[in-house]
Amino acid sequence: MKVKELLKRTPSEYKRDAEIILAHFLGISPSELPLHYDEKFKEEEKFWTLLKERMKGKPTAYVIGEWECMGRTFKVKEGVLVPRPETEILIEETLKLIPEDKEVEGLELGSGTGCIAINLLLERPKLKMVAVDIEPKAVELTKENAKLHRVEDRLEVLLGDLFEPVKGRKFDFIVSNPPYIPEHFWEKLPEEVRREGKIALIGGKKGYEFYERIAKEAPKFLKERGFVALEIGHDQGEIVKKLFESLGFEIEIIKDYSGYDRVVIAKRWS
Repeated sequence: MKVKELLKRTPSEYKRDAEIILAHFLGISPSELPLHYDEKFKEEEKFWTLLKERMKGKPTAYVIGEWECMGRTFKVKEGVLVPRPETEILIEETLKLIPEDKEVEGLELGSGTGCIAINLLLERPKLKMVAVDIEPKAVELTKENAKLHRVEDRLEVLLGDLFEPVKGRKFDFIVSNPPYIPEHFWEKLPEEVRREGKIALIGGKKGYEFYERIAKEAPKFLKERGFVALEIGHDQGEIVKKLFESLGFEIEIIKDYSGYDRVVIAKRWS
C-alpha cells in the first residue's frame, strides 16, 4: 500500500501521529513525507501496531522511541521527559551567553534525555558539560544520546540529586529545565503526559520548590561572572525573578512563542 493510502485510512484525529510514525519508518522528517506519498510502504503491520499504541494513549515519542530537539534526533524512554519546543528557547538563550572561542564548563541539573547539554556541546566545540539527574533511567539515556551525537568525551553524566554529585566544584554556568508543575495538578494532566512520570514533571506542592533550591545553592557552584539559565512555568516568572534578585543576580525573563514567560536568565556579573 502507498504512503498516502495509509494516511487516508488513518482516523483524522491521529493523522499527525501517523505522519510522524511513517516518517520514522522511512528515515525522514515529517515535513518531507509529502515527497514520498506515492511510494509503496512495506511495513504496514508494524505501522498499525505502533499507531494502535498511540491510540491507546501512549505518547508518540515513546511509540517511536525518539524525538527531535533543535532539529536533532534524541532517543526517549517512558518515564523521562520528552523534549518540547519551549526547551529550544532555553537552549538558544543559553548559547547566546557561551563564548565560541573560550573553554568553559557548564552544569545541567536534571538532564532527562540530555538534549539540552548535548545541543549546547554540539554548538560550542570548546564547551565541556556535567549533566546530573536523580533518575537512573535518565542518566543512562543521556549517556546513550551523548554517544549517538559523539560528544561523550565532553559530557560527564552523574547520578544524584541536583548539586549533590558536584560538591566542591564550580562552573561557568548552570542550566536546567526542572520539574515545575504543582502537585495538585497531577491528576488533571492528560494520561499521556502523566506517562512521563512524576519525577520529571512535579515540582512540589507549590511547583517552584526546585527553583528555591537552585537559587539557594547556585552561588556556591558558580564561578565569578557566572550565570543560571532556567526554563519556567508560564506563571512563575516573577516568583523566580524575586528568588534570584534577593541573592544579587541580574535577571532577564524571555517569553515563549505564545507570549508567556518561559526562560529566566540570572547573571552574576560581579
